[in-house]
Amino acid sequence: MTTSSTPLPTRREAGLTDPTTDTFTTCVVFMLGYPGMGKRTVGRQLAQQLNGVLVDNALINRPLLELFRWDGVELIPPVIWDYVVPIRDAVVRTIEDLAPATNSYVFTNVIEDGPTAAQEYDVYRSLAHRRGSLFLAVMLTCDLDVQVSRIDNPDRVALRKGSDPEGYREYTLTTDLYQPPPSEVISIDTTQTAPADNARRILTELRRRGFVGGMQADLS
Repeated sequence: MTTSSTPLPTRREAGLTDPTTDTFTTCVVFMLGYPGMGKRTVGRQLAQQLNGVLVDNALINRPLLELFRWDGVELIPPVIWDYVVPIRDAVVRTIEDLAPATNSYVFTNVIEDGPTAAQEYDVYRSLAHRRGSLFLAVMLTCDLDVQVSRIDNPDRVALRKGSDPEGYREYTLTTDLYQPPPSEVISIDTTQTAPADNARRILTELRRRGFVGGMQADLS
């Protein structure tokens, strides 16, 4: 797999841009934010509008969390997140080496601020550049009480996501998240706006930045 230190091909070299204009036929969108912000919900709507693929972080984490039958509340060994990394890397390699080059992708995750945060973020940005895809990060925000009210629901438990409302209230109040470079990120407040409307806002921004793929009737 190409590392982030290797010079990235231009969009034209990747073969997925219009040779006469600065446009992109595919995109990679990275949805970020605290748990309960609606990353998967908005991401699913966006993937539909892009005619793309949603790669929710639960898709990567769940194979390991199923081994514990995790209820979203009980403590699990923190080292488990180190075991998740090879799964994530296998997903990224599969997209790069085997999956159709015409696919767009929507990823979701929580990246805490820290020494390795920029490197983790760059996994997805570099993937986009190597594929010749437009890259956009989306930071979701939400009123804290609304966010917490979304945590304890059967859907999250079924997906092996955290489901401890007060635990996540404390997490949100005490944990800083990684902030992407300003030129690569937009902020979306999910407190009151419907997921489909937020997805359309993201798609509008992708269009503004040169994305020309996706469904023909997505902005109607």
